Amino acid sequence: MADNDPTRGIRLVQLKLGGLAATGRSYEVSFRGAGGDSWRPFSVIAGPSQTGKSSVIDFARYCLGDDEHPQHPEVLASVRAALLETELGGTTTTIERAATGPSSKFASMWEAPLSDLQSVPELRLPIEPTSDPSGLSQHVLAACGLGNVELPVAPTQPESATHMLSIRDVFRVMCLPNERLDNKNLVFEHSNHMVRQKFQQTINVMFDVHDSTGSDIAGRLKLANDAVRNAERAAEALRAVVEEEHPLGPLVLETDRDNAQREVAALAAQLGSLDRARISQETGATRLRQALSSAQDAARAAEVRVRNRESLVDRLGALRGQYADDKKKLTFLKEAEQLFDPLHVSVCPACLSTLDNSPTLVDGSCTLCGQSVEMKGSDVVSEDDVPAAPGVTSSARTGSSALLQAELKATTRRLDELNEYWTRLDNDLNALRTARDEADRAVEVAAAALNRVADVPAPYLADRDDLARRHAAALLREQKASSGLRLWERVQQADDNVIRLERQAKRLRAERREAASRPDRTAVIRLLSQRFGEVLSDFGYPKLSDPRLDGNLMPYVRGLPYSAASSGGLVLISLAWYLTLWEVAHEQDARRPGLLIIDSPQKSLGHAADPNDSDFADARLVENFYRHAKRWLAGPGVGAQLVVVDNSPPETVAGDIVKRFTRSRTNPPYGLIDDATD
Repeated sequence: MADNDPTRGIRLVQLKLGGLAATGRSYEVSFRGAGGDSWRPFSVIAGPSQTGKSSVIDFARYCLGDDEHPQHPEVLASVRAALLETELGGTTTTIERAATGPSSKFASMWEAPLSDLQSVPELRLPIEPTSDPSGLSQHVLAACGLGNVELPVAPTQPESATHMLSIRDVFRVMCLPNERLDNKNLVFEHSNHMVRQKFQQTINVMFDVHDSTGSDIAGRLKLANDAVRNAERAAEALRAVVEEEHPLGPLVLETDRDNAQREVAALAAQLGSLDRARISQETGATRLRQALSSAQDAARAAEVRVRNRESLVDRLGALRGQYADDKKKLTFLKEAEQLFDPLHVSVCPACLSTLDNSPTLVDGSCTLCGQSVEMKGSDVVSEDDVPAAPGVTSSARTGSSALLQAELKATTRRLDELNEYWTRLDNDLNALRTARDEADRAVEVAAAALNRVADVPAPYLADRDDLARRHAAALLREQKASSGLRLWERVQQADDNVIRLERQAKRLRAERREAASRPDRTAVIRLLSQRFGEVLSDFGYPKLSDPRLDGNLMPYVRGLPYSAASSGGLVLISLAWYLTLWEVAHEQDARRPGLLIIDSPQKSLGHAADPNDSDFADARLVENFYRHAKRWLAGPGVGAQLVVVDNSPPETVAGDIVKRFTRSRTNPPYGLIDDATD
């Protein structure tokens, strides 16, 4: 026997069918316990026929190494891959196999739950040949303590050739499908000779009664040690190659990859920003041209205003000079009258006689010529305003002086007003010139901006080429670092494979040490025969007498071979036979899968019994089967697992149903492929 290990073997945790990429759907069946952190010891999958109950079991077998997956049309149309989370020898393991087309040649394996596959490296295991020590079949068998078992093709010949035990051989003692419940071929007595022989040999290996001399364990250990050495050499060779190409190791490569990824993302963002800016500049150039045109129009208007104002100031400046000259002349005349005698008429211009009185204006008429003189405005001087000259009458002098004074006063006033207006115009001219300068500067700024846009293509292309070059270089560094990490992952996988094979070799060495206490085959058969009768009795098998197993494990009831029983009796005998093997192997710490799968235990029992087989029409027989299984699992069977597929399980196991299909569109789930309702 092997060392005590209640977790030895296979335990189903969760099945997940990955849908096609186009739909993104997945289909799941969970065998987890109520807390969700462990597997259930007892699970029931319920529902009518043609809903996919048996396909759940078929997919689980496929993930464990079977050579075919379900071929139903709705499955082929919806399922891409099958993933099974299990516990193999107490280690949480997820296995994935492709489910499109023919059966996959490789399986992906992670020692992690379905929810955490990214945290551990993937291990690729071949499916064929099943004898490959590094293959999936031997890996699963190693968890059961059955790895690398060589079985003789001709056991009676000392020099017989051998073939390796495979997981498909173990499926025959681990799974009881519907068709084998009553086909009278329970121990494959009517099957091919090699199938029947390997079935017997598998059971012998489980109970360590297949090799009385211990040569099998020695051979298996030799194979295991050879596999370890080969794996170590492969791992060392791979490590040498990887260290030569990537000597810095995975930690530095991971840092380099992360830095390169960040640089790639940053450069990609810069490229996108640069391209968006280039696109926006097409409309920006139009706006800049419009802005330049508006600035030029404003500058031209400012220049016109300055030019007009300068022209006006120049003209008014000339007028100012003229008025200033007039003022100077009038002032000079005024001062001359004060310094010199003004010219007065004292002689008649006609007769040249001396006039007694100087001519003057009297009542608007000249006293000399008699002409009337019209007086207009304040600029016309009356005779009273003309100052009198020496020797001239005072009225004449007063009129002349007043006229000069008024003209001087008027000229001075006009000059002052003109100076004031000119000053205002000159001040405004400075403001206009400032506005013109600002308008000119605005034109220069707009023109410079437009020139920059016009010159952008060359800098844009240069900048983009530089960013693209740096982006490509960063991508290359990222790819190189990722490639190096993948190589180091392969090194880690090779090291893990060595550790896995070493564990298998360690188990075999423990088995060899315990070979001295190997049980006798007769004692094992006696124990199995006794348990077989107890199970049938617990089922309430009608008229039970003399239940036993012969040397080839052929069951007998009522003193007759099991094949003589009715259809209901065949089903109960088959159920009892498989439960017996499962229970005793677990209790005796045999090398076992620890998992039993039964499909349709109510076949030909209870309401499904043959009308002519009234002994097995009692529904309590089905309830007794479930009660027995649950009671054993709660007692001696702690650590084992039972999965049952049943159309209509009794209410006593309603709490153990993990999935109930309805085949009803209004009450989902319709079936395993829950959206295939047509």
